[in-house]
Amino acid sequence: METLKKIVTEKGTPLLFFSSKEFKESYQNLQKFLPTVKHHYALKPLPLKECVKIIDDCEGYIDIASVGEIEFIKNTRPELLSKAIYTHPIKKLSDISIAIENGVNVMVVDNIIELKKLIPFASEVKILFRLSFSNSEALCDLSEKFGINESTFKELLTVALNNKMNVLGCCFHVGSQMKHPQKHVDAIVKCRELYDWAFVNLKIKFPVLNIGGGFPTMYSENDIDLESYCMPIDSIIKELFFDTEIWSEPGRTVAANSMLAFLQVVGKAEKNGTIWYYLDDGAFNTFSGIFFEHMNYNLFQLNPRDTKDLKSIFTGPTCDGYDILLRDVMFPELEVGDVLFAKRIGAYSWATRTNFNLLGETPIEHYDFNLLEIENFTKNQIKEKYAESI
Repeated sequence: METLKKIVTEKGTPLLFFSSKEFKESYQNLQKFLPTVKHHYALKPLPLKECVKIIDDCEGYIDIASVGEIEFIKNTRPELLSKAIYTHPIKKLSDISIAIENGVNVMVVDNIIELKKLIPFASEVKILFRLSFSNSEALCDLSEKFGINESTFKELLTVALNNKMNVLGCCFHVGSQMKHPQKHVDAIVKCRELYDWAFVNLKIKFPVLNIGGGFPTMYSENDIDLESYCMPIDSIIKELFFDTEIWSEPGRTVAANSMLAFLQVVGKAEKNGTIWYYLDDGAFNTFSGIFFEHMNYNLFQLNPRDTKDLKSIFTGPTCDGYDILLRDVMFPELEVGDVLFAKRIGAYSWATRTNFNLLGETPIEHYDFNLLEIENFTKNQIKEKYAESI
């Protein structure tokens, strides 16, 4: 912590720290817990060049969702494009052409219009049909926007085969930040049924199953750890898909632990018995996950004060009334100039930032902090009772 304190003092706030070590360890943990799976890091939660380089160094794979991400990979580690999958089901014709030109030929589809777009490229692309598995328990249920049911899958498969298209199999996403693995297991079991149906009725043996993302991050003690989450998934894969190549699309679970955010109290006011703290980073910038990912972030003191707990509201630096980080929480009284920090803020935070009020983006400092050390430091502070993590 002393090194972090020194850097924050020298650089000022707001400030982000990125740890290559923590990012790499998170990806390698997934490789360890699901060793038979080819893990395609979903670039969107944290699109840093360092992340791409680490994935390549780990002999990993990439999940891209736009031509902008293709260009980003091309300019960072172009050899990864041959190990990339284009998972956004909706694409312009120009997107398809650009992807193919850059060696990205695995495409995800979930409707007839998108499938027809690919027919002219039938000899060049490989297809995964995205299935929908509704999940109200997920932090973000993606099944409403994307995915198809069983009957639509069978209809689209028939069209694809009639047009001599190369179908690899199916993919799905059970939803973001899962609390337990049962939905993942159930989806894999259902895919086995569909794969068996295709083999019996169409004499097709799909070579690939993509089990998507949804792997959790331990934002709090209430969240399941990654190893426990992966154990039943690993078992069901080995039982039902022992002769099939398995892919995944992890994002949050790889990126989250790799960043810390430091911010400062720049203003303070008392209103109707509540202390308002005005900070120099907020929900329109680093803490954008509050808006876009339904996140709640716990804040900790860099230099803890032994002061009385007061009902408090923490707000960001913009002039917008919705720029609130924490509302009506009990927190030790702070003063202007005090520095706070948030941990596990690598996923869907900096990546979804805005430039509202032209405040600029929070700079990133590259330093391999030790998350376990951070955890031990925060244990000595107020319990995380004031902001339940998702």
